[in-house]
Amino acid sequence: MKYTKFVLLLSILMAVCVSTIAFAQSQPSVQVSPVSASASASQVLVLIDGKLVEATSVEMAPRGQQVLVWLRDLEKIGWGSIQPGPAPGQTTLKGKTVSLTFTKGQSLAMVNSLAVQLPINCDLRGGKLMVPLAFVAKSLGYSYDFSVKPVVTISTTPPPVPAMTNSIRGQVLYSNSGARGIKVSLVDPEYRPVKGAVSVTDADGNYFFTAVPDGEYMAYVWVGDNPSYFNRVSEKTTITGGKSVILQPIQLGRIIAPIRPQANEVIILKKGRISFVWTQCEGAAIYHLTVSPHGSTDPVLTVNTSKPSAEIVTKKLIAGEEYDVDVQAENEAGAFLGGTIGSGGKPWTFTVKKVL
Repeated sequence: MKYTKFVLLLSILMAVCVSTIAFAQSQPSVQVSPVSASASASQVLVLIDGKLVEATSVEMAPRGQQVLVWLRDLEKIGWGSIQPGPAPGQTTLKGKTVSLTFTKGQSLAMVNSLAVQLPINCDLRGGKLMVPLAFVAKSLGYSYDFSVKPVVTISTTPPPVPAMTNSIRGQVLYSNSGARGIKVSLVDPEYRPVKGAVSVTDADGNYFFTAVPDGEYMAYVWVGDNPSYFNRVSEKTTITGGKSVILQPIQLGRIIAPIRPQANEVIILKKGRISFVWTQCEGAAIYHLTVSPHGSTDPVLTVNTSKPSAEIVTKKLIAGEEYDVDVQAENEAGAFLGGTIGSGGKPWTFTVKKVL
């Protein structure tokens, strides 16, 4: 009687699993086969009588140290012929004396006419019926042995040198405190945004840009992204060679919007009385209101108030004239917090139609 030895070598990380099948009861010989460093954990090398067999699909099952093999590969090595099973969804491997019938996803197989429990379910992967190799080998009368062999992998190629990347960070402040949730963009000196370089400030107002290419940049707070605040930009910085730069803090200015009179409104003064109302500026201790003839820098009215409104009786406003209104907000330390002039390039103006 001829004796056949089947050895299966599996590379899993730093180990090789070897399965040996033989007709004889002789001690299996130790065989070493090179494994490439790029082999994945699911790859298995099959050897029969010490010779490598090209198996299309052989892999380790997720549990139980079971090896799954494509049924068609067993036909190719001469273990039988594949035929349709007796029922739909079944496939038979017909040998000289033994027929094995498998059903995808099932844990039972037929050995001739006898139902036998499988060590692991058959599995259909990519249209290939995978069956447990140990079961097939033993059912065909082969002895089966599973063992683990260590493999040492040495690479003479030095690891790649990590690319040097630049980083830029800074802080956005409002009333000398960190401003949270402000969108900051990285731009070049022409205010062209760097693609993908957008950071949102954390609870302390910090922003951070990584993997910045070599070049000259500024951090930009744009009113289009932050409609409650004026445009603000940091100083320019030049960065190269994997460096990290910390920019000076960006001080925000909140936009104050007119409520009454509305922008470009035409009003009628009764007994010289006029009411100014504007949106509140967070943290403001005082507001400075000035009213000037349109295009002039010489105010005709000046009022300081702690509220976002002012009621004025005056004879200085003339019928038919247009006026500019400017409101500046400061905190208790006298630092600028926000204002109206420059909001979108459109100042707060009104026109007096009549004075009654």
